[in-house]
Amino acid sequence: MNTWVKLLFFTGTTLFAGSSLQKVQAQTKQVEEKVVNLEKLVIEANLERLLGNYDKSIQLCEQVLKEDPSNDVAYFELARLHDVKGSDDEAVRFAKKAVELSPENHWYHRFLADIYQQVGRNKEAAGVYEYLVSKSPNDEEYYYKWAYFLIKANEIPKAIKVYDDLEKRTGLTEEIARRKHSLYVGIGDSKKAAIELERLVQAFPRNIEHYYLLAAYYEQIGEAKSAENVYRTILKININDPKASIALAGSGETGGDAQVLAAMKPVFGQADVSIDYKIAKLLPYINKVADTGDKNLAAAAIELTQILETTHPGEAKAFAAHADLLYYSGQTEAALASYKKTLELDETVYLVWEQMLRIQHELVDYAGMHASAEQAMEIFPNKAFIFYMHGVAEYELGRLPQSISSLEQALLMSGKDGRLQLDIRIQLGKTYAEAGKTAPSNEAFEAALALHAKSAEALSAYAYCLAQRGENLDRAKQMAAMANDLAPEQARIQDAYGWVLYRSKDLQGAKTWIGKALANGGDRHPLILEHYGDVLYLLKDPENAFQYWTKAKEKGSRSKTLDKKITDRRLYEQ
Repeated sequence: MNTWVKLLFFTGTTLFAGSSLQKVQAQTKQVEEKVVNLEKLVIEANLERLLGNYDKSIQLCEQVLKEDPSNDVAYFELARLHDVKGSDDEAVRFAKKAVELSPENHWYHRFLADIYQQVGRNKEAAGVYEYLVSKSPNDEEYYYKWAYFLIKANEIPKAIKVYDDLEKRTGLTEEIARRKHSLYVGIGDSKKAAIELERLVQAFPRNIEHYYLLAAYYEQIGEAKSAENVYRTILKININDPKASIALAGSGETGGDAQVLAAMKPVFGQADVSIDYKIAKLLPYINKVADTGDKNLAAAAIELTQILETTHPGEAKAFAAHADLLYYSGQTEAALASYKKTLELDETVYLVWEQMLRIQHELVDYAGMHASAEQAMEIFPNKAFIFYMHGVAEYELGRLPQSISSLEQALLMSGKDGRLQLDIRIQLGKTYAEAGKTAPSNEAFEAALALHAKSAEALSAYAYCLAQRGENLDRAKQMAAMANDLAPEQARIQDAYGWVLYRSKDLQGAKTWIGKALANGGDRHPLILEHYGDVLYLLKDPENAFQYWTKAKEKGSRSKTLDKKITDRRLYEQ
């Protein structure tokens, strides 16, 4: 080949090669530009989602998929967008597509499971985590999630199998044993439930908490002997263990509750044993005293609370427990003193304030009740009951405008508490009546009866106010009689019936019913004492009438005519 031919060959080849390279470079550049543009669209779509422009973000993702139908990121973004918009079916569809295109991306699977959970498709969510476990068998979280969704799908045996598989990899752990125990309890298999806790004790024999769990479960299912054996094992490990000592207190003895409580004394005297644990052990006996009024049991329990007060002198709970026992065993005034001590240590315990106000009302200590309510209102400005009791105290102390103000505030705050609304409306009826506001009084009583047509308190109070005005005495008598049928042996209700009879000129009937009221604790109420004196005077017994008027005065009566009755020794109608 001559030189020119060679030159022409090489020149042509070079030109051809150069032309092909330029085409390849141009195509690569186009692909790169396309990828960059798609990435920009995805980024822009994500930004619009973050800004809350969901429809715009959806449009951008759909534009990406037109250009690249296999773009898993765009499908994932669409799934998230439809999830936010509440389009569950679309969210599932797009999430499944993202998973299909990129099965190695665990975040896509987890998001799909989350959506399944939202729509109640727990079995399918469990299937997602079953797949993830197969791909990452050492990831413990996936096992727990798989079991969780199986439980939600009511596939309990399968969930237990998942925990078994996890245990084969990790060994027995407290978490696995407790979860399996709970599942067996849930399906009613108490034997296997106990076995799981027994395995836990065997695996960790120095961990006392596991023994407590096992013993408590045996107690729960009624296997007292098995529980005792566990507690005895605990004492072998630690002879001074307080929980085991209390649990075994009095076992084998025949002295009953009092013997058990006596056996608890050494542990109750240990300052290093939690007061919460002691109170928890004492609580069943407090409740039993509340239900039965058993004074012997109360005395035995009170001894323990006295030990608590000495051992934990700064703990309000000790004094509160003591106060409860005193109250439920009929030692009302002593209970009040103990509740006051409780509040000195911790004034934020609302229920103690409530109980103290009730006791002060029961003891007819209206000045003390008013002072307590004033204090409580500062600490609990949103508690309707406290405003109600404040209103009651103001009424009993003769401060009617202040009473109405507190009661109306209590009514506004009472919300959906129907029982409290009833009490407030009854008291409003009484207070308006005392203030001479007949129409509002009747409206309050009618509203109370609309809430509870068979409320003895409403019927009785309404009847009393009608009788006091000498109005509609037949209806008053009917309501008062019905109230006594509904709530017998209640001093205030008996007195109201007696007063209706008095106003109806049935003096013997009035004497009988007001006498019953006095016998049922009415002798603490100045108004009831005064009523009885009025009846006696009209029954031609002025000397005894004078005696009862004097007693009413001593009890703090605020009657406008009582002083004149005592001075002149004659009746003046109120």
